[in-house]
Amino acid sequence: MKNIFLSLGSSIGDAKSIFVLAEKELETRGVKIIQKSKNLKNAPYGGVAENDFTNAVWEVATDLKPEDLLRTLQEVESEQGRVRDVKWADRTLDIDILIYGEVVCESETLTLPHPEIAKRVFVLGPWSELVDENFEIPTLGRLSELLNHVSDN
Repeated sequence: MKNIFLSLGSSIGDAKSIFVLAEKELETRGVKIIQKSKNLKNAPYGGVAENDFTNAVWEVATDLKPEDLLRTLQEVESEQGRVRDVKWADRTLDIDILIYGEVVCESETLTLPHPEIAKRVFVLGPWSELVDENFEIPTLGRLSELLNHVSDN
C-alpha cells in the first residue's frame, strides 16, 4: 500500500461542504479516501489571502500515477470555483499532494514530497492525527520531529 497524503485548504465559502463535494468527486475519479484529519481553522499563510483557512489532511488510495493524480485534483479544484491568478490568494479549494509513497521527483508541474511541508504547521498538525510518531516523510525525516521544529518557530 502506498502512503498517499493530500492537504486541503479553503478560505472562500463553506469549507465543510466544499470538502464533502471534493470527496465525492475524487471518489468518482478513482481516488478513495482512507482517512481524514479533523478540519483546522487557521490564519492565512503567505501574506496574500485575507480570510482564515480551513485545512485538513487526507490519506487516499489510487491507481493514478502522481502526475495524473495532480491533474485530477486540479480538475476538482476548478469545479469548486478555484481561480489560479495570484499565488497564496484566497480560494475555494486547494488540494496538494504531500507525498505519494516513496516517490521523490521534481518536474515543471510537480515536486514530491511537497516542498513546503516542513514550514506548515497547518499541514503537519492535522497529518500527525493520521500516522504514528515514527512516520517518515521521504527526504525530510520523521513527521513528529518536523512538527516539533515548526511549532518551536
